[in-house]
Amino acid sequence: MVLCSILMVSGLSYFELSKATNDNAVARIDRAAHAAVTILSTGTGNVVRPVFNAEGNPLALKGNSDEFPFSDGKKLDRLIAVIGETNQGAARLFKWSPSARSFEQVVHSSHTAENSDTSAAPLNRKHPAFAILKKGAPFVGNVPVENRLRLAYLTPILSDKGQVVGAIEIDVGWMDDLTAAENRLQARILTAAIAIIAGAMLAGYLFLRRELNPLRQLASTADELANGKQPVHVPHADRQDEIGDLAHGLDRVTDLQDKLHKLAYIDQVTTAGNRARYFADLNDALKRSRSGSFGASLLHFDFNGFSKINDTFGQQVGNRVLLQTYVRLANVFGPSAQIARISADDFCILLPYDSDGATAESCAKRALELLAAPFKLDEAEIRVEPCIGIALLPRDAEDAETAHRVAGLALREAKATDGSGYAFFASHFNERIQTEMLMETLLRAALKTRKLVLHYQPQICPRSRTLTGLEALIRWPSEKRGFIPPSEFIPIAEKTGLILDLGQYVLEEACKQAARWTKAGFEFNQVSVNVSPLQFRQPSFAENVKNVLEWYRLPADKLCLEVTENVFVDTSEQTVHDILSKLQNIGVQLSLDDFGSGYSSLIYLHRLPFKELKIDRAFLSGADRTEQKEQLFHAIVGLGRSLGLRVVAEGAETDGEFALASALGCDSVQGFYFSAAVPAENLPSRLLEIAHAPAKELTARSKRPA
Repeated sequence: MVLCSILMVSGLSYFELSKATNDNAVARIDRAAHAAVTILSTGTGNVVRPVFNAEGNPLALKGNSDEFPFSDGKKLDRLIAVIGETNQGAARLFKWSPSARSFEQVVHSSHTAENSDTSAAPLNRKHPAFAILKKGAPFVGNVPVENRLRLAYLTPILSDKGQVVGAIEIDVGWMDDLTAAENRLQARILTAAIAIIAGAMLAGYLFLRRELNPLRQLASTADELANGKQPVHVPHADRQDEIGDLAHGLDRVTDLQDKLHKLAYIDQVTTAGNRARYFADLNDALKRSRSGSFGASLLHFDFNGFSKINDTFGQQVGNRVLLQTYVRLANVFGPSAQIARISADDFCILLPYDSDGATAESCAKRALELLAAPFKLDEAEIRVEPCIGIALLPRDAEDAETAHRVAGLALREAKATDGSGYAFFASHFNERIQTEMLMETLLRAALKTRKLVLHYQPQICPRSRTLTGLEALIRWPSEKRGFIPPSEFIPIAEKTGLILDLGQYVLEEACKQAARWTKAGFEFNQVSVNVSPLQFRQPSFAENVKNVLEWYRLPADKLCLEVTENVFVDTSEQTVHDILSKLQNIGVQLSLDDFGSGYSSLIYLHRLPFKELKIDRAFLSGADRTEQKEQLFHAIVGLGRSLGLRVVAEGAETDGEFALASALGCDSVQGFYFSAAVPAENLPSRLLEIAHAPAKELTARSKRPA
């Protein structure tokens, strides 16, 4: 508005000045022309008479004859000089020359008021007034003189018949001199306008800058929000104007984004980062590491048996343990570490600027030591057993998915050892995983094509050398390796869940073979089948056993299910009791396998419906040569017999071990001393060898590989 006002005022001023200048010049030239024709007419005794229009401006000088009316040269010189002096300008008199077809100068005032010679301007066809004068009309305008322009009034001289016979020219000065004031004012107006505009623009700029500064600050805050940064505070929220309203709105957006950020990136239980925050930080760290000047270490925490806390005390207690765990980790790793809880009891920690892992190893040791201290809660004093896997970035991985995977592999290595510990990732972990994946694929194929077979290991009464039972053991034949050891594929089956299919396969094949033996009249007493903890905990396990027995028409007492003490890990005693009771009602035999090797408790033997106790081979091995081991083995056998259980000694390999088991009253002995596991078709001949072979021959046979 200011600029428009200045331009409007300046334009109007210049227009008015230009109009006034033009009007002044026109009035002056009109007066000069009027005076000139009057002087010329009077001075020549009315030889020519002036003709005026309604405004009093001369239209022409009309003579009394057809000839040029002036002949007295001296008199004309004086008259023209007087006219020039009167008008303070130049005056010239012209005569029309028919032969030259131009106006020839007759006389002129020698000098103008500016002492400039004006005689050099011919009045021919090139002259701007020529055409108009030739028509007998006056000309008012600029005429060229000395490469400049003068304002002139040219009046035609006519004969009494109206023919143009001459002309008189009157000028009042140089045109640029007449407009000098206009030009000076124009320059001054332009200068003043530019100065005022510049001043207004500067003042406006400073004013707008001051007024818009809050908006710039709010825009900067909005940019921070858009880039995912949380502003410390929103400026100008205390103002009571439109800026304040905008700041209040932005403040509400900030609060909302803060809440959304917490929902999206913060773990609600521990206030640590969640899985999304973890992968965002991990991606950012790996992106920075590509420059070569940044490295980090990634630690993956997990706890052994954490689910027991939730099962025993409830999820709320488990959450409090997790919260205290996060607090302890934060104290160990410090504010620079990025800690996230990515799942139930899994914590991942990103340590920047630790490419060699020295800080990670030191902190891991302190974390293991700190977490070894019990968590003192109102409900109980709880201990956890953490394991830590460590990966170095970008040495071990260049993308987030691979980094998380290799840290998990290192964690798996740490958990493979007993108790708490940590492990750094090594390249051979990948090779082992690939081997396990290949083994899993082949095992699935073998199960699908039923390429797995069962071998049976006899359980022999040490006194009568008669068969008391058979244990069904899975075997995996391979064209290249012979038989793949169960120690290689059973752990993989347990990790991948294939143990369920494998256990079902063994149960069905053992019952099928037992039904054949029963139908053939072969007396084997019972066939024992190992049950994995995962298989045992299936809700439909007892019903499944019943269906298999009915399908193969096998009497239930011909099947003995061997359960290890590991079924009590992460499973309540009541649940175990309910499942065993269902199996007992079906009529199957129940055996507690590998007694003493796991989480042994006498309460199992007292309350649960076991009929058989199998002593782990670790207690019999070498017991005949070590007094303490012999006494321990003696005590376990005595315990089983006192509870009315059948006692089976596993792993008898030597004469001394067999003699000890026999002397202490074990009901059955199982081991290489009598026989390794053999195919079903080889079993009858094998039993005959056992019944008739002398002890020395059995001992020699026990040394051959199974």
